[in-house]
Amino acid sequence: MAAPHPRSADEGAAQIRAFLAIALPDAVRGALSRLVALLRVRPGADRVRWAPAENLHVTLRFLGNVDAAVVPTLLETLARETARVAPLDLQLGAPKLFPSSRRPRVVALAVGPEAPLQALALAALRGVVAAGLPGETRPFRPHLTLGRIRDRRGGRLDRTPDVTVSDTPVPDPVRVDEIVLYRSELQRSGARHTSLGRVPLGDAAGGSSNHPEERDPRIGSRDDTEDPA
Repeated sequence: MAAPHPRSADEGAAQIRAFLAIALPDAVRGALSRLVALLRVRPGADRVRWAPAENLHVTLRFLGNVDAAVVPTLLETLARETARVAPLDLQLGAPKLFPSSRRPRVVALAVGPEAPLQALALAALRGVVAAGLPGETRPFRPHLTLGRIRDRRGGRLDRTPDVTVSDTPVPDPVRVDEIVLYRSELQRSGARHTSLGRVPLGDAAGGSSNHPEERDPRIGSRDDTEDPA
């Protein structure tokens, strides 16, 4: 099933900054905004540039600058691959420092389930490579970025943010039946994300089921520390 071809001013531009992600419903982003409000008053929180609610998502792959002309082809190759991946229920976990508490770069939520997300990220990457875009060797580490740590001195934080929050309800699982190709425009006020096209998964695309055992050691997915948010 071919995805729709977007028609926008992007097609007249030479390159666009793009990424693939799982979008979140308004209700979930609202719940995460309330969580961020609690984190903002924690010690060290002033060292974090918190993402606005409208930019919250789960990045599958950051593409960087790509030719606008490749977007229709990319949506088609992605649709062929994601048709083989079943929809899943995205589970949101507790906040944490990522990639580690010793050298954190972002404040993030753990997300799962691991195997279906890995299968989805790999399918997305196969679609990217099939469209003629570069592959990636670094492993995909699923998480949802809430904010980026902006003050590191000599590679070390002078104050590590405390992201522990007690008695915080975790949002209900999010049904994922599509992925989104976004354009990210960097502005003085922050990044602005615009959808370039939505690509359905499995049942929604008339496809079959997950194949988590399919792994290509030559390609992976870059982690969310390069999240355009």
